[in-house]
Amino acid sequence: GCDASVGSQGHATRDCRPCAFVRSAAGCKFGTACNFCHVVGEHPEAVRVRPCKGKRERLKRQLQTIEKAVAQDPDLLASGSLTLPALVDRNSKTHARVMAHLAQVAANAYQGLSGDQSA
Repeated sequence: GCDASVGSQGHATRDCRPCAFVRSAAGCKFGTACNFCHVVGEHPEAVRVRPCKGKRERLKRQLQTIEKAVAQDPDLLASGSLTLPALVDRNSKTHARVMAHLAQVAANAYQGLSGDQSA
């Protein structure tokens, strides 16, 4: 494990905040002087590290491509043949939000299709 940090002193009384970097490959650059808790695995709240801007933009483009595909063929969503990016699949909350959005896109596409047929 990692040496306890200054921020780990309040861990026993749950008066601490977890360090976002202690589990990273590089580790926490502040070491024992870090003001955040280095006791790993005992914090109920997850420390979420935001993906870099490049990854976020790439993910956004991938999701826009998927959204366009669903808008053109709403049956894609029901067929289960859609593959979502790993970053979305790993996080159940994000996965649920994306699937709800795609369901709305599909519903709008179905409405557009039924509107075209009645014209």
